[in-house]
Amino acid sequence: MQKDETILLDPWYSYHANLLGPENLFIFDNGSKSTSVIQSLQRAGSNGATVIWEYSTRHEYRERGSMIANFIQRLDHSNPFDFYFLLDCDEFLACQTNSGISCQRRDIERVLQPCIGSRDVLLIRHKFWHNPCRMHLYSITNSSPKCFFAQGACDSLDHGYHHAKSRLGSGETITNIIYFEFHYKPYRLHRISSRQHLSCVVTDFSRRSLQAYQKKQDFNHHCAEDLLEGKFDYVRRFLDPQGWERAPALLAEFNRIGISYASLYEPKSLLPQPLQLSLLRIRQSVMHRVDELNDLLYRGARLIFRKTSWLMQRSLQPLLRMTRFGG
Repeated sequence: MQKDETILLDPWYSYHANLLGPENLFIFDNGSKSTSVIQSLQRAGSNGATVIWEYSTRHEYRERGSMIANFIQRLDHSNPFDFYFLLDCDEFLACQTNSGISCQRRDIERVLQPCIGSRDVLLIRHKFWHNPCRMHLYSITNSSPKCFFAQGACDSLDHGYHHAKSRLGSGETITNIIYFEFHYKPYRLHRISSRQHLSCVVTDFSRRSLQAYQKKQDFNHHCAEDLLEGKFDYVRRFLDPQGWERAPALLAEFNRIGISYASLYEPKSLLPQPLQLSLLRIRQSVMHRVDELNDLLYRGARLIFRKTSWLMQRSLQPLLRMTRFGG
């Protein structure tokens, strides 16, 4: 399911259409408004993908786990597939082989062969978070496995596809399927995306409100954390050489297919890196001071409003008593 993924939808479609065949792709649109995204969806539909337009509300985005589980169950009865992968628009499927990471269909089929007809919930353990400031570098984690199913096994899914149940058994099987996740976009677009994902639960995007929502650890709270982060802190952590591993397979496949990906990375500055970071630090400090000032003004306005309301009530009380007595 996607909404207005302006820089990711075309690469996602082109890559997976080449890898799996467009007839095997189902794209749920959650009410996109971008003209370019709608045109991309229409092209994908014309080229063989199934584009589903009717789930366009914020409520349906929040309930997408159960909605897509029901959709898979209907496919199982009418047009079954060997496997059902649940991918966001920033996630690109691949696999781990003895010789390294592969983005080739023959290798993915070989990895999946033992899982055909599995009664278990199938797991993707390894996720490669991309670095938006340094191409080919990824942070590898297995802390949030993603689930998928063989034919006939899907019972239920959570919103993020990290927890699932099989209707055929209670087991889990770890596979050698992996995926690359382009969660971190260029800073400006990352903020737009985070705000969009949070808009179904938050209407006040002031720093004060975001901090309060982050503390609640509620739905999509990580998006509040993203919006609170200044560009200096955002860029600096991706320039740290520690914790990143080189994995060129995906971008090599992009090059082979002809997928443009420059927009997925932070534009390179013409300034020397130390000077760029110094300017970003100053800018971030100023923006945080502006946020603090706005919050102070907001609190002051609320205090004045409460005080004014109290004074008005006090001044009207004699009049109200006289009115009641006269009645």
